[in-house]
Amino acid sequence: MNTNVEPRAEQAPDTKRARRDERRALKQERLAAEAARGRRLALLRWTGLAAFAVAVLAGAYFWLSGGSGTGTGAIARPVVGGDLHSLVVDPGTPERVLVGGHEAGALSEDGGRTWQSVAGLKGADPMGWAIDPSDPLKMYVGGHPGFLRTQDGGKSWSKDNGGLPGTDVHGLGIDPQNPDVLYAYVMGRGIYRSADAGQRWEPVNAEKNIMGPILVDPHQANTLYLAEARGGFEQSTDGGRTWQQLGAIPGGMAMWVAQDQQAPETFYAANGRALKSTDGGRSWRPTGEGIAGSVSSVAVAPSDSRIVYAAVLEGSAARVYRSDDGGQTWQARN
Repeated sequence: MNTNVEPRAEQAPDTKRARRDERRALKQERLAAEAARGRRLALLRWTGLAAFAVAVLAGAYFWLSGGSGTGTGAIARPVVGGDLHSLVVDPGTPERVLVGGHEAGALSEDGGRTWQSVAGLKGADPMGWAIDPSDPLKMYVGGHPGFLRTQDGGKSWSKDNGGLPGTDVHGLGIDPQNPDVLYAYVMGRGIYRSADAGQRWEPVNAEKNIMGPILVDPHQANTLYLAEARGGFEQSTDGGRTWQQLGAIPGGMAMWVAQDQQAPETFYAANGRALKSTDGGRSWRPTGEGIAGSVSSVAVAPSDSRIVYAAVLEGSAARVYRSDDGGQTWQARN
């Protein structure tokens, strides 16, 4: 048997070098791939953290603002405090609505969908509103600090209590035919009248006890209406000096009443329910089907009888409903 073994042929140096280079290249590609994968994972982690931070900040803004922010200071639910007292509609623009409560007032320009706080009414407790129908930029508010006025649509307010016997103003009224004529109810002192837009006041009746609007008939300047504290709906035909009850409001005292300027025999009232009268306040029926919660205020658009608003307090914020058919059906606006 031949025991001789042929020696293995040695690999050429160029072949060895090529294989080493190939192995080195493969290793570098593997390391590059692992590095890229690491960078992608890091990017995903940072993206997730950034998204989480944005969500937290957005939630904080939503919570602090009391509603959904629009980026322009608008909120969905205006914070008014522990009580909701008032609701009023611009005489010429049904989409412009104002609401007031113990801590603040707010304005909506889109029919109650979004709101902006009225900075000058913080702590004013607006319990009475009056808007000049000939110039809606002129508005008046009555509250615990007294009588306030604005001539620029609510951007700035001035207090003017010089002619009143007290500063606790629980109700206001304005004559639609002559907007310089105002009425104010001062707590414990009665009803006062001004013929010069609140510069000077004279006593009219010291016996009434009310909270809410003093309504002035759109056709008869000396005919006034109010909801008395004991639950009666009353009328005066001599400018507020004497009063007679027209009917009883079901459920007792109404915190807010409104008159249809297009149909003066139609009134609305709020005392936990939304109520409507079509016979001059002599009889009333519920008209708030579709409203969730206790109705604090109700207002009808002076320029369009079909449009009626109602406000409900939810926590410390106002939720506003709207009817486009005179109170037959309602939809939440915010």
